[in-house]
Amino acid sequence: MRLLYVATDVFSKGGIPRYARYQIRALQEIIGKENVIVYSFNSPDPSVAFEDSFFVHYIQGDLTVVDKIVFLKKCLSAVNKYKIDVMLFNHVQLSIIGYIAKKLYGIKYITNVYGLEIWTDIKKRSIIGLKNSDLILGDCNFILNYVEKNLNIERDKLRLLYDPVDVDRFKPIKVPDEIYEKYKIPRDKFIIMTTGRLDRYKGFGLVIETLPDLPDDVYYIIVGDGRDRKDLENLAKEKKVDNRVIFAGRVPEEDLVPLYNVCDVFVLVSKFGYGEGEGLPLTLIEAGACEKPLICGNEDGSVDAVEDGVNGFIISPQSNQLYEKIKILYKDREKLRNMGLKSRERVLKNFEYKIFKHIIADYLEKL
Repeated sequence: MRLLYVATDVFSKGGIPRYARYQIRALQEIIGKENVIVYSFNSPDPSVAFEDSFFVHYIQGDLTVVDKIVFLKKCLSAVNKYKIDVMLFNHVQLSIIGYIAKKLYGIKYITNVYGLEIWTDIKKRSIIGLKNSDLILGDCNFILNYVEKNLNIERDKLRLLYDPVDVDRFKPIKVPDEIYEKYKIPRDKFIIMTTGRLDRYKGFGLVIETLPDLPDDVYYIIVGDGRDRKDLENLAKEKKVDNRVIFAGRVPEEDLVPLYNVCDVFVLVSKFGYGEGEGLPLTLIEAGACEKPLICGNEDGSVDAVEDGVNGFIISPQSNQLYEKIKILYKDREKLRNMGLKSRERVLKNFEYKIFKHIIADYLEKL
């Protein structure tokens, strides 16, 4: 089998590109590196790209209408050039290419779906591409249910493929002294952490607003950057907790696991709605793999990462439950430790990379 993997971007550190890189790695291990051809619409941006190199066969690079047409032609010509049997699109916006290739060559194709791109401004051409996919892979139950009910996609096309985690990398470790120094993190404090782009609601403001009611030794680390950073900095000042909020910004990949291990609890409370919401945030399960209790919102795919009361808590973003749940973990360190252990157990059972790879192999065989 030869597969053409068509991606919006495989270079950036966001959840979708990271998922794509795991998917490509798994496919290469299943059918051979020489049988997986990778095309990327976007080129690497040094400010947000992974530090390690990643080989692709073709990069378009720009976003003009002309570039989109050229990319379409390149993908279609690749079908004959590489004698492709199956195409896989990492984003619904690209699935129309699969529809055209199917019409021209009778080729089968797979489309990934995650969340926001489905319920916010989805184009008619994307719906056509999605509906004609031979297989649709969703990274959480929430998105699969949404696609079935709201886009009228038949259930037998829908398959669950959770985000994977490399549990040999994301694991409990002793945090190097230089991490505390580099990010000015105080020792012997209770640390809350959230990781993600600061351009959508992920509960950053909710945590900052909760801090004044929590003990003075509770600190908050925000890993990531984006257009909302200034507003969040101003909010921290307004609430008089700016001395307890650490904006780490974008961090090197090598610092990510140590930072997960610095925190006591990982919080990501997203909202569902236009321009908002998550599939299954990879950061939740990465933190879980590092034995951290998780607190997530109840409105989207985040709930697949948490068994409420076992490895963390599922709360409403509209309530004051965050304060209550953090206070429970702050006061009961044995519960905090046990929930952390349960988090890693849940990752090993559901989200380990080797499970992800096995499921992809099974789907390919059936396709």
